Amino acid sequence: MTRMVFFLLTLLLCHYLADFCFTFPSMIRAKVDGRNPWPILLHAAIHAGLVGVCLVCWQVPWKLMLLMLLLELVSHFLIDVAKGRLSARFTSLADPQKKPYWMLYGFDQLLHLSVIVLIFYISWKY
Repeated sequence: MTRMVFFLLTLLLCHYLADFCFTFPSMIRAKVDGRNPWPILLHAAIHAGLVGVCLVCWQVPWKLMLLMLLLELVSHFLIDVAKGRLSARFTSLADPQKKPYWMLYGFDQLLHLSVIVLIFYISWKY
């Protein structure tokens, strides 16, 4: 049980590092409106890369690991683009002084964390 919890915590740490430590200003600017996909794709690739390091350390079979990396890359990219485009369309979602901004931010994180839990569950089960 302890190993299982530690595995999940390492995946969550990867998410924290990618979202808050390895995010560059160009990525932040691109995520504001979701229109420039390349910095957002780079951001998603950093997420997938860190998840990959974690899965290698936990000796997840390589075919399963590639599938999990693709899941992380695509889902993170799509969630961030959607959040940016919603924020650009509805101004109350773009204003951190307003509650809808934080509701969207929280939902964004909930979606990302749900993917991480799914990756954990699938990887641990096999």
